[in-house]
Amino acid sequence: MAMRKILAMANIIAVIAIIVFMIKPFQTSPPTAIVTAGEVAIPTTQGSYCWDGLFSGHCVDKAYGSIVAMGEEYKPTAVSPGEKIKVTFNKKPKKVEAEQWIGEEQVKRVELKNHTIMVPDRKGIYMYHLVAHWKQGDGSYAFSVEVR
Repeated sequence: MAMRKILAMANIIAVIAIIVFMIKPFQTSPPTAIVTAGEVAIPTTQGSYCWDGLFSGHCVDKAYGSIVAMGEEYKPTAVSPGEKIKVTFNKKPKKVEAEQWIGEEQVKRVELKNHTIMVPDRKGIYMYHLVAHWKQGDGSYAFSVEVR
């Protein structure tokens, strides 16, 4: 009888532990950006962020010379003119701001409609910078595409 109680208590503790870790209250950085063009995953670089976890909060500054340098961490992903890029996170942010960079100085705000960015029709390499905001903090991300 005592063994059954111990086993039942161990099962309850295991279930509680699984639930707690699924909710991720101990997370110490913002969620990862999931960026895709059709079925193709676009590699994304995480930049600086500030995040408040259950027991700690902190800010991390990533050492990139510029947004363009951050976006150049990975080779640009080839996309078609006018293709839609989908941006999602495993935890929905309150707000996401987006910028498109062409070179080091040409930047413009880009609107995210239904979690998508429409790439230009003109051929070239474009860097995108995202800043996502959650209740626990914010994070920045960059990726690049080559319109062919």
